[in-house]
Amino acid sequence: MTMWTSLDPTEVTVEPGARAGARLRVRNTGDTVEEYRLSLVGKPSGWSRVEPDVLRLYPGSEGTAEISFAPPRSSDVEAGPVAYGIRVDPRENAAARDVVEGRLTITPFTETRAELLPPALLGRFRGRARIAVDNLGNTPLTASLVARDEANRLTFDVRPNAVQIAPGRAAFGELVVRPQAVRWTGAEESHRFTVAVRRAGDDTALDLDGTFDQRPVFGNWLVVVGGLLLTAVIAFVVLWFNFSPKIVSAAKEIRATGAPRPAPQGDGEALPEAPPPPGGTGAPKPGGKAPGGPPPLTDGGPPPGGGGGQGGDPGGAPTEGGQDGGGAPTEEAPEPGDGGNEQPPAPPADTPTPPPWVPGSPKDVIVEFAQERLANMSSSNPCRLQPGWSPGVIDTPTRNALACYQDAVYKDGVENQKNSAAIFETDDRGTLGRATLTSLWAQGITVDKVRVGGTSWETTQLTAAFWAAYNRDYSPTDFQRARTNAQYGIDHFRLDKDMTSRYSSQVEDKIRAYQAAVGLPATGTVDAATIKKLVGGSVM
Repeated sequence: MTMWTSLDPTEVTVEPGARAGARLRVRNTGDTVEEYRLSLVGKPSGWSRVEPDVLRLYPGSEGTAEISFAPPRSSDVEAGPVAYGIRVDPRENAAARDVVEGRLTITPFTETRAELLPPALLGRFRGRARIAVDNLGNTPLTASLVARDEANRLTFDVRPNAVQIAPGRAAFGELVVRPQAVRWTGAEESHRFTVAVRRAGDDTALDLDGTFDQRPVFGNWLVVVGGLLLTAVIAFVVLWFNFSPKIVSAAKEIRATGAPRPAPQGDGEALPEAPPPPGGTGAPKPGGKAPGGPPPLTDGGPPPGGGGGQGGDPGGAPTEGGQDGGGAPTEEAPEPGDGGNEQPPAPPADTPTPPPWVPGSPKDVIVEFAQERLANMSSSNPCRLQPGWSPGVIDTPTRNALACYQDAVYKDGVENQKNSAAIFETDDRGTLGRATLTSLWAQGITVDKVRVGGTSWETTQLTAAFWAAYNRDYSPTDFQRARTNAQYGIDHFRLDKDMTSRYSSQVEDKIRAYQAAVGLPATGTVDAATIKKLVGGSVM
């Protein structure tokens, strides 16, 4: 042995995010000048260092090196004791190498984040949400989930009511909210509630605020329609009874007045005279009407209902688009080609239409964003939307461009593994659904443009893509947010005007929740795998 080593102290305790150190002493006990190379081995080597890492000593001389430990405050650094070693390699006498062993204890720390997805629920009989809990500490986490409302007008079902989460991982709980009383009519009623996430052994809780907007079973429109139908039924009944033929019994009138009844035949009373025979002396009186003959003429005109009404004359058949012989107006004939059937009116343009948007859907600014995205692709891209499309509607050029784009994304994901190829799992070919909208928003996002604390247009794209991927049922608030994002995208392509956003902790939380939902490590940092999922149309 040509050297002597000593480590002081051999056991060191350090807190994540802080710094601690030890000292290594090396003495050259040989008779030649020696150079010693120092290096760390073990788990702490990634966030520890030795200074200096080379000692050149003369025979009998001694040198020291400082070892510093700086573990990051991250869930990747688990709490507890960790063994490490410092390898000393003599240059001249390699066989005399030595490893000085030490022990490092990392203290535990806790950090928990939680989110209610979505925080605003809407329904008539129930509302559903997910509770995302992230363990950002370096020790296992056991947390309970408890929901409550101050007015005590809701009931909650939380499954599971407790979760166990390893460091750096996330867990989800399902929440079902039901009102205790059904609201049949009237306006929407908003209920506030709180979900408490409490760590085992800790009295403090992380409260998540949410709202449940209870819709009436019979909306105002249904009450109005029902009232109109009831009014129509009452009017029909009244008209039916007022205009129905009345049958009067002559027997009742005779009984009431006491007049004598007609005598039956054969009782000796006189019978009425028989009609005169044809050609006999019983001809009709002047101006009278012969039995079975035509009615008398008036003012020398043609007989009513006769054939003298040609050319639209009085008493003739009704002419096209005119009036009949009696002067009563007739309905106009239907336009040629419509078969006499009227087309139903299209719904108003501002009526919320949840995805997917298909041919025949009302005009929407969200569809117009997708058209601008497709129209601004490179000229060499076969899926580029060519001029001639109608803004905001799924016309034939838009449908063909969407189908081409979806096929290209799926093919690129299956053959080249450049995305998740999940676009057809929720969307039909040629329609604009959540997966296609998410993929269109994610196009052009690069990892270097979306960093924590940065501000960029790509961050706006990212939040819009997550918004499309999160929302399964579009409420009016969801539509307002989605349409606002769509207008930002239209301004970007049409006016070269960018609405930038900051990569805040809220964006980081949404990224983490999305990553956990699509099977990626929940790091909260945008990486290539996350972008592949977005471009491939992976939605929650």
